Amino acid sequence: MERVLDQRYRILEPIGMGGSSQVYLARDETLQRDVAVKVLDPQAADDATLRKLFVREAQALAKISHPNVVAVYDVGEVDGLPYIVMEHLPGRSLKQRIDVEGPLAVAEAVRLAAEVASGLAFAHSRGMVHADLKPSNILLDDQDRAKIADFGIARLPQEDATTPQMFATAMYVAPERVEGKQVTPLSDVYGLGLVLYEMLVGKPPFTSSDPRVLLRDHVVRQPVPPSHLRPSLPRELDAVVMKCLAKDPALRYARASDVAKALSSLENIGSALGTTRIGVMNEPLQGIVPHTEESPVVALLQSYGHPIRRTFFAALAALPAFALMMVADFGIVPSLIAAAAVGIVGLAGQLGPAIALAWIVETVCIFLFVPGLAVLFVLMGLWIWLRDVSPEQAATALAMPVLGPLNLGPAILLTSATVHGLMGVVSVAWGAVLTVLFAIAAGKASLGAFVQTGISLGPGSLFDPARAADTKEAFIYLVAPGVGNDRYAPLLQVFDPGTIAGQMRTLLSRVATADLAAIATILAWVVAALVVWTVTRLLRMLFDTLFRGRRWFVAYVFAAAVGVVGGASLLYMLFVTWGPLATSHDQPDPAVLLLSAAVGAVVALGLGVVVSATESPTAEESAVEEPVPVAARRIPVR
Repeated sequence: MERVLDQRYRILEPIGMGGSSQVYLARDETLQRDVAVKVLDPQAADDATLRKLFVREAQALAKISHPNVVAVYDVGEVDGLPYIVMEHLPGRSLKQRIDVEGPLAVAEAVRLAAEVASGLAFAHSRGMVHADLKPSNILLDDQDRAKIADFGIARLPQEDATTPQMFATAMYVAPERVEGKQVTPLSDVYGLGLVLYEMLVGKPPFTSSDPRVLLRDHVVRQPVPPSHLRPSLPRELDAVVMKCLAKDPALRYARASDVAKALSSLENIGSALGTTRIGVMNEPLQGIVPHTEESPVVALLQSYGHPIRRTFFAALAALPAFALMMVADFGIVPSLIAAAAVGIVGLAGQLGPAIALAWIVETVCIFLFVPGLAVLFVLMGLWIWLRDVSPEQAATALAMPVLGPLNLGPAILLTSATVHGLMGVVSVAWGAVLTVLFAIAAGKASLGAFVQTGISLGPGSLFDPARAADTKEAFIYLVAPGVGNDRYAPLLQVFDPGTIAGQMRTLLSRVATADLAAIATILAWVVAALVVWTVTRLLRMLFDTLFRGRRWFVAYVFAAAVGVVGGASLLYMLFVTWGPLATSHDQPDPAVLLLSAAVGAVVALGLGVVVSATESPTAEESAVEEPVPVAARRIPVR
């Protein structure tokens, strides 16, 4: 400490340690700036090969001047130990950021990966291959820009023949290097794929405490696509990551610049709102929700708020089952038992199975009324299952027809947009359609506040308890003992094809003759949800600029509050002033609408804060494996 190298660089403090070197913070007393001095360890300096590689690093990096590569200023030797003077970046490494924050917002991960790809492309154009790319070798400057560092084992491709032993990190080594083949720029493309994977998922594709297992996995095991661990990710991003991680180098992107172009094309995929698909699908607030280290409130919610989250979505899953069983006249006790079963499974943290159980109960109930509609309901469930829709989003949409008659439509739609962002808007559209169709099938002009169908004649309901009673009696008669050959007669009468076809014609006729109020209801819900998402998104961008990445809980609550209040206000104004809704038959009193919107805003804000703050970055990961010991992170690869 305080030693001056070359009468210029005063050593201040150690700031890092590599596999064969030490890094110090120093002061360039000539130019009056902080620099990083990387000094080779004495043991490594005695190895002629490592010493040659270390010096070659300095010589190669001195030729590279790129905003995404750490700059090299000088090279020298002290006490027989070579050292490199480099640009000092006071920020943290990408690895440190992932360890603290977990998976990054998708747009942020794509931006950083594109910057790394740009830096690699420039280095490759100068004949340099990094060959040890990993998150800890990517530093972030004060503008949050990625810079590639630590070319400590970089070498010109033609030098591999004279350096049979090379060091690599077992978790980030390319398959061809494990097999002893020549390192090429395509090896860095593989490393870039590993880095992007970890930014998106929060962990590398292969993790094990045994380095031999890691090396084998890189050669023979296919990584799990990132979207399987984080369903909100676009499938197009999966394609980029998996192409980078191809086992055969010939199947990867031919150049790092091609990866940058592919990522840029993802950033330019526009939506109807003129925004990008990347980073806006499910994460409107995730980028500004503070971490537990930054906010005691979030730490408290992370510790004790998960039961609230589970209870909320478990209740949403159980409510439709309870309501339909009551409409089907099963009685209060069986209805409560079925709803309790669904709720208990959801409270146990298994919301997906709870939704499946509720779907079965609801399908049976709908079948008792309108068999044709039950078939459509089953097909919708299969489509949702195949599309891997989030159970939380499914529970939210299915609960909307039940909460509408309770005047809680604004609460559920605003909560959905607050919690799930743009995918929450999709859930609102889905739920609004279900709510309006249920109201039309029930023959209702108004199904509570903010649900108008335009029906004015009051036709009979397709959900007739007498019809359900006849269906249940037909099934009971079918299995009753002592019944003669006519046991099928009641069932055939209930399920007469003409009757079923007539029910479907009635439903289609009502949908076709419903006036603009039905469509206006759906549009009003969707527009209100879009306002929540848009306002929140804009505030997130503003806070990112003002706070330079720092997160404040009050800013998070403020963004949610402004978005929710804006959405609730617009929803109220549309139903009070828009002709198709304001003049609709049986329109509730404006005071009722105002109260419903106000209650919805309060409920949505409270639930939105709790649910968003209890979002676990690793909740979608399939498993948590043992941490890799330090000894297993850097091994010789032959």
